[in-house]
Amino acid sequence: MNTEDHKYNVPGLDRALSIIELLNSNPLGLSVNELACRLEYPLNSVYRIMTTLERRKYVHKQPGNSVFILSEKFLQLATPVAGEPAFIEMALPHMRALRDLSKETILAGVMVGSEGVVLEQVEGLHSFSFRINPGLRFPLHSAAPGKIFISQLERKRQISTIEALDLKRYTSNTIVSKNALGDEIKLVSTQGYGVDYEEAIKGQACVAAAVLGRNAKLVGSIWLVAPTSRLARKDIPKIASLVKKSAEEISTSLGNQFLQVA
Repeated sequence: MNTEDHKYNVPGLDRALSIIELLNSNPLGLSVNELACRLEYPLNSVYRIMTTLERRKYVHKQPGNSVFILSEKFLQLATPVAGEPAFIEMALPHMRALRDLSKETILAGVMVGSEGVVLEQVEGLHSFSFRINPGLRFPLHSAAPGKIFISQLERKRQISTIEALDLKRYTSNTIVSKNALGDEIKLVSTQGYGVDYEEAIKGQACVAAAVLGRNAKLVGSIWLVAPTSRLARKDIPKIASLVKKSAEEISTSLGNQFLQVA
């Protein structure tokens, strides 16, 4: 830091931002002692910062212990940057209709950096359904909406995004080859929907479609998640047509005039 930068530095704010960044890279959470130790900050200073962040609802403690995690408030602040502010407002009625029709959980999310982020969910009507907390981040390569996000990028950015991804294996079905992921993205672009069938979690299947706003710009994605015991591979095209229709309806409500309706 040069002299001019140091002159205008606010130490307390600088420490708070470092704490937020460290918590963001540790989604399972950290205690005040762990934060102070890793950042080499005075314990009393970290305690005061965490007390303030908790009071302002930017962090909260995990139930039953003293570990802090970031709250959904950061996601709420980022939503206008990550996607159109009206996305979720316009999407929810269509998500509920799709849930009622399929009886499965429906989610909506956006791409932030090189990850996907869940913004909202409408829980399924079955006695067993998947429940995912808004704010959850997920890798692009193993998730149906992640494949949608990549497929909507211009070709050069698709290539650079795939090249930069860490293709971590989660199940035996996870795509871990960059060439194979590139082929999968081409398929997604052709068929207009993305699928992950036990690629992220064993026993879970997802089908996603893109939501486009004005000028056909990507706003986000909606997707259906169901156990593979209820969603067989042979039924995916039928479910995909429902998800695509719902996504198209949301896109239209956001001002998209460029849809190619099948």
